[in-house]
Amino acid sequence: MQGTPKLGHARKVSLTLALKALVGLARDTSRTDHVFTIIAALSGNTHERTYQALRRTPYGARLLHERPNLAALLADDDRLRAMPEGSLGREYLKFMNRARITSDGLVAAQESRVDPNADVEVDDARTYVGDRLRDMHDLWHVLTEYGADDTGEIANLWFSVGQFGNPGMAFIAFFGMIGGNSGNYVAWLRYCYGAYRRGRRAARLVSEPLEEMLHLPIDEVRRRLGVAPTEKVHPEGLRRGYRRDGALGALAGGAGHNA
Repeated sequence: MQGTPKLGHARKVSLTLALKALVGLARDTSRTDHVFTIIAALSGNTHERTYQALRRTPYGARLLHERPNLAALLADDDRLRAMPEGSLGREYLKFMNRARITSDGLVAAQESRVDPNADVEVDDARTYVGDRLRDMHDLWHVLTEYGADDTGEIANLWFSVGQFGNPGMAFIAFFGMIGGNSGNYVAWLRYCYGAYRRGRRAARLVSEPLEEMLHLPIDEVRRRLGVAPTEKVHPEGLRRGYRRDGALGALAGGAGHNA
């Protein structure tokens, strides 16, 4: 009799499920549950590789032992508000308030996904690493200055692909950038590639002690983590815009302006 699939077994990949979710996402880019469905359908053993890499790092080993709750820290508005002006924590709070989003939204979207590997046995350590990746998503927006609009989400996805090469994220990022910035499509492609290289060259953020850096000046955090300055990665400036407005990938002025 076939039992529950165990850890380490090859995970199923479902291109059909991913395509269905991609159609749904194209119709409504706010449906983050479709994003999580695509990632679940195409990631294969990416999360296992990420987990194994994390546990081999000094801080990663401590993370798995101590299990600090990053989500709880990021949900504590009073604590973040008390941090110094210009710190990572304060800038994160500003980003979330400006975008009118909460960390609970990502949790709800993940729980609503369709997962072809829902029957795979996952232990607490691997669940912790997966949750940590999810909870870091908006911190990465803050570190990179990529906005919460469609343009910023695609750039942040390319940064994420550079971080750990997730096929599901690459699938969304590739199709997501199509049709952007019709006035200068080559510049938009170059922008996305710059975001990818930025992620690839930075430290692997999931293994870094970001919860211990929230009070630090954000520029210092970027230096410690090897997140290249925006003006160096995108000398033409940041890009902003929504697909629905025909402004996906539109140039939004000089670097350093947050939306």
